[in-house]
Amino acid sequence: MLNKDPESYKSDFDAILLQYTHTMKVIHLDPNLDRMDLLTLLELINFLSHSCVHYPYEATLFAESVESVLRNQATRLDPDLRMAFCKALVVLRNRKTVLDCAALEIFFDLIKIRDKRLRKFICGSVVSHLRKVKNERKDHKVIAELHCYLFSRLMDSRSVVARAALLVLVEAFRKKLLNPTKIANAIADCCFHVVTRIQVMAMKFFLGSSKDEEGLDDETDTSDEEGKMEQKTIREVTVGFRAAKKTRKKVKIFEKTKKIMAKEKKSKKCLDSKLCNWIAIQSLFDPQSFADRLFGLLESRTNEKFEIRLLQMALCARIIGAHKLQTLGFYSYLYRYLQPRQREVTRLLLYAAQACHELVPPDVIEQLVRVIAQNFVTDRNTPEAITVGLNAIREIFTSSPFAATEELLRDLTEYKSYKNKNVSLAARGLVTLFRNINPKLLCRKDRGRPTEATKELVAPVFGSDSTQVAISGAECLPEFVEEINSVEVSPIKYSGNEMNGDNDCYSDNNSWEVDRLSDDESDNENKHQDNDRDDGRGRKRVFEKLGENTTDVNSKTILIEKMPEEKADNLALIKRRVHFEESIQYSSIEKAKMVCESRILTQEEFRRIKAYQLKKLVTNSSKKNLEKNLKLDDMRLEEEFNEQTERRSMADGLPRLKDIELFHKKIARHSKEERLASVASGRAGRQEFNKPKKGSHVGRTNRELAKRKNYMMVKRKVRGKNRQRSFRDQQLSLRRYLLRQAGRKC
Repeated sequence: MLNKDPESYKSDFDAILLQYTHTMKVIHLDPNLDRMDLLTLLELINFLSHSCVHYPYEATLFAESVESVLRNQATRLDPDLRMAFCKALVVLRNRKTVLDCAALEIFFDLIKIRDKRLRKFICGSVVSHLRKVKNERKDHKVIAELHCYLFSRLMDSRSVVARAALLVLVEAFRKKLLNPTKIANAIADCCFHVVTRIQVMAMKFFLGSSKDEEGLDDETDTSDEEGKMEQKTIREVTVGFRAAKKTRKKVKIFEKTKKIMAKEKKSKKCLDSKLCNWIAIQSLFDPQSFADRLFGLLESRTNEKFEIRLLQMALCARIIGAHKLQTLGFYSYLYRYLQPRQREVTRLLLYAAQACHELVPPDVIEQLVRVIAQNFVTDRNTPEAITVGLNAIREIFTSSPFAATEELLRDLTEYKSYKNKNVSLAARGLVTLFRNINPKLLCRKDRGRPTEATKELVAPVFGSDSTQVAISGAECLPEFVEEINSVEVSPIKYSGNEMNGDNDCYSDNNSWEVDRLSDDESDNENKHQDNDRDDGRGRKRVFEKLGENTTDVNSKTILIEKMPEEKADNLALIKRRVHFEESIQYSSIEKAKMVCESRILTQEEFRRIKAYQLKKLVTNSSKKNLEKNLKLDDMRLEEEFNEQTERRSMADGLPRLKDIELFHKKIARHSKEERLASVASGRAGRQEFNKPKKGSHVGRTNRELAKRKNYMMVKRKVRGKNRQRSFRDQQLSLRRYLLRQAGRKC
């Protein structure tokens, strides 16, 4: 009622405000109130915060009172009373009675109070206010003030305040409430904070979750309860739509609801770790100086905990690999940690592989690989150490293939005949990699059968940029496509000067414009043109509808199609071709470039290119030899290589921990007794997949017994029954059959 007519209730409001003022005077003397008085005060605060907006003067007095209490007496108040004042401050801020920066200052001053519920409420209210500022208004001045205040709180000497500001900025980055680039660079400065806890939070923000580093599927991170709620919601919507009457409006609403639910499900699967990890690293203003500064901090603090140094190495390697930086001291720094007995050695090998890219000098990468090979890939180590060493070297060579030498690579590939299968498969994985990159570095027996694809491989060179001038495989397409136009073609007359030149065309009173087609197109159409060939002149053909003529120009016989002028108007489709006696031969690259520059390729042409590329992979290898020599392990290695290449091309391009810890475990075969026991345990308590009987004492019906009879016993009866059917029975049977075929009920 007060909201509808504030002036009528002015006296009541003044009385309530007076009661609140008297109660606050008592609190100044003794903050410990009785429980009943406390509940009354909570109701007064809630009422005044929502209704004082109608009375500006009283609203100002009430806001000053709330600010004064929270600034001076917040530590001595009851937790419930303190929370009530904070909620009142949020309401006043939303009603524009309190300034945004003033409310933020009060909230961050209250962070130091040891109240977990209060801290959670403050962080949530600040984030919700940022969302409201983004959605409602585009006041750049207010947004800039919020930026400056939150960034200043990051460098606060009180670790609790800095941590709260960092949590707010991380949430704002994930939900895109403020400028993400500025937030990412502000959080990057926190990696050098004086408080170690703030450093760890900032580095984990850039690194993302541990599952992202390990390369596991983050979609399984959602809880079972959330999955059940999603399934229940989808089921309710689907069942409700099926049970309701179908109308156009309901169908439209149902489709829209399904799209919204699919979008929500997709957003839940896209976890915050992936968002923070890649976008934040790409948003750094100066990644080179940041990596140098972080590496300097890593070198200077030798007494830091190993866990913190591990995070610093992880972030430094991730930034070097993502931005392709030149921090060459980082590789030599890792030498001391690359030992089989080192704690978290697989992660250290991963960081060494992530820091390698194609812009690092080959001598630096080669020295790093030799250190790993000397410490891991030796017979004195365990098979597990040799396996992770070979896997790490493979990942390094994937990023920097030009650093491999023939001598080192042949020594490493000798382990393909090692007695342990994990080691042998790791070495064969290295062979599979260089078969697709540079087979010349391998032994002759390891290169595999040469194919058209391997013949076209070019050895990678340091500093060279492999730019594509055309689509690979486009040389299988014809150079020109026949264009069919339904327009009339008028004669083109040439002057005598043009006839005297070096042109390969001629003109007379009945000459026509001609186009030269490629040899590939002519080969594709040979089956339609066998009747038009001249003896001994396969490429000299005459294509004509109503006439024929040949003329020699410049010692080259050119065959063109001609037609009488009196019949030109009746022809709607004119095909014009010219073929030279001496065809021009192009290389595959030149032809592919010509094809790509001449037109826009269609989906059918892309399918032809893909089929041509697959054909090149098996050319010069007979099917019999392929089936004979290709083993199951080779197929598995090829599949893993293709899967890894696709994953690294789609994501950030960096290896993951599961690539280093790649062990091929042999599947234990169960005995017959164990398999029967597992089958019996699976059947226990399972509902039978048949129609239940009416009772345990009831036998089968005659219809069931007839179904179980042997067909040879009833074959003659069924044939005779079909012959004795009436016309009506045949009609009904045909009707039921047609309805079943149409998917309708009989």
